[in-house]
Order: sequence, then structure tokens, then C-alpha cells
Amino acid sequence: MSLLLAASAVCLAFAITATLLLVQRRLIRSARGGEPAPRAPVLLRLVTPLALLLEPTVDCCLTARRRAALVSRLEALGFGAAFTPQRWESRCIALALVAGGLVPALMPGAAWLALPGAVAGYLHGGLWLRQQRELQQQAIARELPAWLDLMIVCVEAGSTLTAGIRLIVEQAPPGPLRDFFDRVLREIRGGRSRAQAFSHVAAQMGNEGLTTLASALEHAEGSGMSLGQVLRAQAAQRTAERFARAEKLAMQAPVKMLGPLIFCIFPCTFIVIGVPIAVRLMEALGS
Repeated sequence: MSLLLAASAVCLAFAITATLLLVQRRLIRSARGGEPAPRAPVLLRLVTPLALLLEPTVDCCLTARRRAALVSRLEALGFGAAFTPQRWESRCIALALVAGGLVPALMPGAAWLALPGAVAGYLHGGLWLRQQRELQQQAIARELPAWLDLMIVCVEAGSTLTAGIRLIVEQAPPGPLRDFFDRVLREIRGGRSRAQAFSHVAAQMGNEGLTTLASALEHAEGSGMSLGQVLRAQAAQRTAERFARAEKLAMQAPVKMLGPLIFCIFPCTFIVIGVPIAVRLMEALGS
């Protein structure tokens, strides 16, 4: 037990030190002119010092299947340049070690929670990636018709598709589609053809709408079709899909409201109506 408490104290000291270092680095960045903050979750950034120590060992032990799965998930979110698979996995393991040590330190009488805490710490990174993936897919489905309309305006105004995309990316707010088209432009500057760049980045992101768009553009370039007509057809299709998705969510809303109605609103309504009546009846019977 004493050994476990000592290890927990070390983990607590490490977490406090990592937090102070992170705050200090952020203050230095803001004083120097505001470097963009990392997009990885805060808890994984806090354990960076420990993760750097674990990274060589994790690199040796990481299986090929796990490595390929992490590469696919990180590339889809645009993290491929910032995180290698072993770097991400080492942070998850470091967070598991710190979480497993902090639980006994904060609750000495519940040392048995160390293992569940470690498991929760390890799963935090994967759950965060899944949540970001869902948000990314929703944002793409919501914003893609507007991006296609802007591309149509650029193409029909006489601009090339690449120049139009570059102009839109420069003016667009941050988001998944801006990241997608920015990666497409980097692929084109790297020597790929436009069709290959669209297909490669769309395959990395794994979105059905973007994959369909890439296939349509590749077919249009190969057959000599008008890009404006192809983009207009894609915009109409994506808009119809967005309305269908909105109608589906609207039909699901009453079902999702049943739980709060049954367990929250109806009991409160019965209490507000029934308690005064019950009090009056008790007073009448008592008198």
C-alpha cells in the first residue's frame, strides 16, 4: 500500500509539473504573437513529457495492424503530419499511467479504482478521435453544398477550378472542408494531377460525398465534360441529401423527447398539480 501511495504521489507531482510547463509555454506563445494552439485533447498534451520517454518502446511494440488503423484515423482528421502512430499511442499509454496513479492519490481509500482509471485514460484518446470524426462528417455534410456553389461561381466566371479553390480556401473560415481543399492544393503543388489529388485526399478522409465529388471530377476531366455542369449536379445532389438528413432528424426528434417527457416533465407537472390538491384534501379530512 505504501508503494502504491508513493507511486501515486509521483504521478501527481508529474501531472502538476506538466500542467505548469504547458501554461508557461502557452504564455510564451501568446507573448510572441499567437501561434495556433494544438488541436489534440488537453489531457494528452499534459502527458507529453512522459509520452516522449515511452515513445521508443511503443514504436517497437506497436503492431502493424494497430499502426495502420491509427494512420487511417489520424490522416482522416488531418493529424498525419503532427502525430505518428507511435506518438499518439505513447500519449494514450502515458495518460493511462498518470490516470491510474492519480486515482489512489486523490482517493486513498479507493485504490481499487486505479485499474478503471488507467483504462479510462487509455480510451480517452480513441473516444476523442471518434467524436472528432463524427463532428467532421456532420460539418462536411452541412457545408459541402455551399462550397460547391462557390466553386460553380468561380468556374463560370472564367477561372480555373484550381485557382477558384485557392481563392475560396484563402477566404473561408477554418473547418474540415477548408482543410480538405487545402490538402488538395498541396497535393497539386507536389506534382499530382488534379484528379489524383482529389481522389487521394478524399480516400484519406473517407467521406462519401467527397469521394463521389472526386470521381465525378475525374470522369469529367477524362471525358471533356463541362466542370460547371458536373459541379452543379453535385451541388444539387448534396443539397437534396442534406434536406433528407434534416427531415430524418426531425422525425427522430419526437422519439428522443419521450424520455425527458416521461421522466422529467410529466412527474414535475403531476407534483405541481397534485401536491396542492393533496394538501387541501388532508386539511379537509383533518378538520
